[in-house]
Amino acid sequence: MANLRSKPTNRVVLDVDLASPTDKAKTNQCDLILFHIDDAQNGLVGVPMELKGGGVDASEVIVQLREGARLVDNLVPKDVNINLVLVLVHGGNMHKSRRNKLRTARIKFRNEEFPINTTTCSYQGNLAEALAKSTKR
Repeated sequence: MANLRSKPTNRVVLDVDLASPTDKAKTNQCDLILFHIDDAQNGLVGVPMELKGGGVDASEVIVQLREGARLVDNLVPKDVNINLVLVLVHGGNMHKSRRNKLRTARIKFRNEEFPINTTTCSYQGNLAEALAKSTKR
């Protein structure tokens, strides 16, 4: 779904479902966490990602990405400066109310709030675009 061949090139991808016990993998976890270095800011970036091929339940995605943020917080030492980018990659059309819920949602991470960035899996630059448009709000 997400094209990981596009930017960034220096990355580590954690498949959360494989890294966690089977019973947890079926619950409120995101699918992947991408770690990469932002060359422009020379800083670490953690990217919890949820991949949805069909319908999107906005409330479920928020819970899954919140859990991804918690995992990033636990994996990265507190003294390491890290930016968080939350990404939902979905299969296409999404109902307006669900899209609006995701646009207004904020996930708290290390005393700051971060938006959820959405993109579709229908074109090659999807992940790079989602990473580029992310800012704290």
